[in-house]
Amino acid sequence: MALTQFNQFEPKIAGLEGNMQAEPRVFAHDAAAVVIGAVNGSWSDSGAAITTAGAGYNGGVAVVSSGTATTTTLGVGVGLTVDCTVEVTSGAITSVEVNAAGSGYVVGDTVTVDNIGGAGGGSCTLTISNIDIPNTQRRGCCLYSGASQTVQVELESGNTVSFVGVNAGSFLPILAKRLVVGTNILALY
Repeated sequence: MALTQFNQFEPKIAGLEGNMQAEPRVFAHDAAAVVIGAVNGSWSDSGAAITTAGAGYNGGVAVVSSGTATTTTLGVGVGLTVDCTVEVTSGAITSVEVNAAGSGYVVGDTVTVDNIGGAGGGSCTLTISNIDIPNTQRRGCCLYSGASQTVQVELESGNTVSFVGVNAGSFLPILAKRLVVGTNILALY
């Protein structure tokens, strides 16, 4: 047989580790609702990289307070809130952690952080850097569909595929990284 008869895709995932708790996953140990365009708070920069730190925010080192992020470009995302660490002397935001992931964001959206601790500050902007399903940095997740529908996902390989005619109550034994189309979907880890 010629080598060209075989699939050239080589998954970039760790091999089996030899213990039952590691991999492969046969049964799910956790489930979470998947929302299209939700910011991936489990990403290294919380899915929202600080573009401009701003100044004059109330707070202090290791003081975390909640702020609302409003979309200023692309205009589709809503509902993102972040917890921010504010530096004492400058009042600049030094780190963010996603509190509520929101929905409808796309990578590259720019958002402005307002209302930190209810007062003060301005000009802190974040750039949405990741909207993958949370906790899929190393391995994708299987999906459960609670509705009859077409489900479109981006897989670990980076390919986007559509599953047409998925019945309500179906499990998709795939390793998905991002939900593109679908409602009432659970990620199974």
